[in-house]
Amino acid sequence: MLHRASAALVALALSLLTIPPATAYAAADDAARANDLLQHGCSAQQPEPTPVPVAQVTGSPEPAGPAPESSASPTPAPYVGKPTAPNGPQTLIPPPATAPPGAATPPPLMTPTPTPSGSPGPQFIFTQTAPPSSTPEPQPTYASGPLTANPTASPSPSPPPGAQELPPNTYAVLGDKLTGTNKPGEPFDLVGHVNIFYADGVLGGDHAHYDGQRYIDITGHTFVRNREGDTTLYADAVRFDTTTQKATLIHGRGESTNGVERGKIHFAGTQIVTDENGVTHVDHASMTTCENPRAGYHIESKTLDIYPGDKAVGHANIVYLGALAILYLPILVISLRNEQVGSRRQPGFLPLIGYDAVEGFYIKARIGFSPSDYYYGYYRIEEYTRIGLGLGYVGTIRRKDGRRQTDINFFTQKNKQDGSQSSNFQLNDQEAFSRTTRGQFGINYTGDYGPLVNLPPQYDITAAVDHGTPKGNTQNYSFQRQTSGTQSATNDYGFTDHHVFSPNFTNDLTLSYTTSSSQGFGDQDTVHIQTLTHYSSSSYDYDLTFDRYDANTSSYNIQKEPELEIRPHNPLFPHETLVPITAQYLLGIYEDPTVPLRTSRGQVQLQLGPVLAHFLDSDFSAQVTVQQDAYGTGDLKANITQQATLTTPIWGHILNTLSYDETHANGPLAEPFKVLDVLGDASKQANDVLRLYNDDIYSFSLTATTFFDRQAQAVGYELTMRPSPRSTLLLGGSFTPGPGYGFDRTNVQLATPFGYQSDIQIAAYVDWKNHMRIEDKNIYYRKVIGDCYEIRIAYNEDTKQVSATVDLLAFPSAQANFGIGQTSLSSIIPQNFSSSSFTTGAP
Repeated sequence: MLHRASAALVALALSLLTIPPATAYAAADDAARANDLLQHGCSAQQPEPTPVPVAQVTGSPEPAGPAPESSASPTPAPYVGKPTAPNGPQTLIPPPATAPPGAATPPPLMTPTPTPSGSPGPQFIFTQTAPPSSTPEPQPTYASGPLTANPTASPSPSPPPGAQELPPNTYAVLGDKLTGTNKPGEPFDLVGHVNIFYADGVLGGDHAHYDGQRYIDITGHTFVRNREGDTTLYADAVRFDTTTQKATLIHGRGESTNGVERGKIHFAGTQIVTDENGVTHVDHASMTTCENPRAGYHIESKTLDIYPGDKAVGHANIVYLGALAILYLPILVISLRNEQVGSRRQPGFLPLIGYDAVEGFYIKARIGFSPSDYYYGYYRIEEYTRIGLGLGYVGTIRRKDGRRQTDINFFTQKNKQDGSQSSNFQLNDQEAFSRTTRGQFGINYTGDYGPLVNLPPQYDITAAVDHGTPKGNTQNYSFQRQTSGTQSATNDYGFTDHHVFSPNFTNDLTLSYTTSSSQGFGDQDTVHIQTLTHYSSSSYDYDLTFDRYDANTSSYNIQKEPELEIRPHNPLFPHETLVPITAQYLLGIYEDPTVPLRTSRGQVQLQLGPVLAHFLDSDFSAQVTVQQDAYGTGDLKANITQQATLTTPIWGHILNTLSYDETHANGPLAEPFKVLDVLGDASKQANDVLRLYNDDIYSFSLTATTFFDRQAQAVGYELTMRPSPRSTLLLGGSFTPGPGYGFDRTNVQLATPFGYQSDIQIAAYVDWKNHMRIEDKNIYYRKVIGDCYEIRIAYNEDTKQVSATVDLLAFPSAQANFGIGQTSLSSIIPQNFSSSSFTTGAP
């Protein structure tokens, strides 16, 4: 949900950051060159001007003097210069018309992607006008080089005839008529089709006034459009301040389709100021993705600071549904990054509201913070009428070089029923000491298990150091301590080593020492050592394992002293294509401390198949596994497992699948070892699944099982169908033959439209033996309002729980997954819809 709100403000950030400060034009030693450009490339009617910077304006003052004799041109040519120290504005009066009569109106400005150095590259300049805010703007055509004047033509590397090229790191000012004196320190006015072009977009209006010192004010149908053309700002007036390098919009408002999948993002503010770094400050800001905010939602902030591509920070925020204020947030931090919803950068800001029989009415909220890229997270605030107030903190701290990161998760709650205080705390710290060595440290304390659960607090502490070499050799040193109140405690010290002798020859060594103590069992120490040597040849893989425990303290672990495993790469009979046969061999010496017994053991395992066949439109597969064990005591054991499946389609709408499994065992049940190679009973089982279907309109299946024990088994049934294109029905259960049995409970799931732009799903069980009583009801309701946001309400009968959430629809992944087709009631609850994402227990 936050992802969609974040993406909404991305558009706002992109639109606002396109008002960079004006660029200074040439002066002093560059005056001659600028004058030559003006005379030959722009207008011959200027009285030897000195190129100076463009400043900003307020209002529309009276003209300073008569306008010089000049005629407006339908395609005014811009002045182009390079930046130097500012000492006044340089304006541009269009030359006589060069376009033939009846020529088409030039398209809006389109600029190529900036070069890596920040230079925008050459741009061709055409006069732009503000598009109507209610009409979608046509999307421009992009190219890697200069763009042509025809938006429908293919991009061309060559400029169109007569187009004015804007060099890198410069800007241009266009206007139809100059009033005043174009000299340093003298005010003037430009009237008609005023445009200021720069690397990231264009600013325009009907009238521009330069005060001769510092400001240029643009009024009359003012607009600011970004380079991509998907974001446009409107204002009563726009002011450029060349001294402070800021742009200010008075009563600014705008719209954008950037990142929006559905509709537009609309925003407004009494004053919008953007500095030279692109950071935008908005006073009395308002933002929404609804065409009609009064019928949908909007967020109002006293101040809003937008850091492009990073985050948006609002202060004194109020969330409205229609005209109703539903939530106040003193601070709201929304990530402008593409993060997963629910992450520490995207915690969400709309609360979860509901009712639970144990907790009472509740509201759960997450308030995000992100002062920088290296410190971010959110606060948890949860209030329950029957339990009390819970507060939490989830944060991430990172080093700028990326070598260390610390994650903290804390939650505490005081139960007002019994006065107890319970808390959860989790800390995880990771650091790269060098390119080959890194460490990790973690603490996990769990004292809050949720309502009605009272268990001793658990405390875990872990620490580990890893070291590796470019060859692939690694060593790991670890420590872990676990405690459960005063009942038990365990300490574990470990060391592992992975050594690479060659690509075909490796060795792994594991050492561990464990001490444990618990009430009623006393203290115990365990030493464990294990080695695994692996060698691979062209035909076989060899694994030699030595696995040894301290026999005096570990009584239930088989010792391998050692064990050799051999696996051939190819089947035993490579030329036999009908029945492929693969094999595996084991040979070793084993010790069982429970007997006690130490003896040799050999094992051969052969797999025949799978055999595949196709006949009479049916598919058949079969496989047999044979395992033979021999022991130094003279005992023998064997296992045979058989599997077969036959799938037959009938008339294109019926599918029958028959499967058979059989297991046979021969030899002593638990001899000579008590915990190794213990045989099970022989078993046989057959299943028949008959499925009738018609595309996705309906599917009905019957499942019959027999264990060949002369007893009737339950027959399962499942029906899935679509009564209409927008509805789904699922029925599932079983029928057991015999007196007193019959139909068991039937699972029913129904999803159907429930009014305009709304859906309802009902999941429950029908108890046929209890007067067809409907039990375990779950109801989910979804309503789309104004094609803008979505309200979802969930009810669970077992827990008497009601939850309500709001989700924005302007961005992808907004659709709720109501889970039709799942196999259990617990899984049909949408993950972003249930209260499980705001659990009160362990963080």
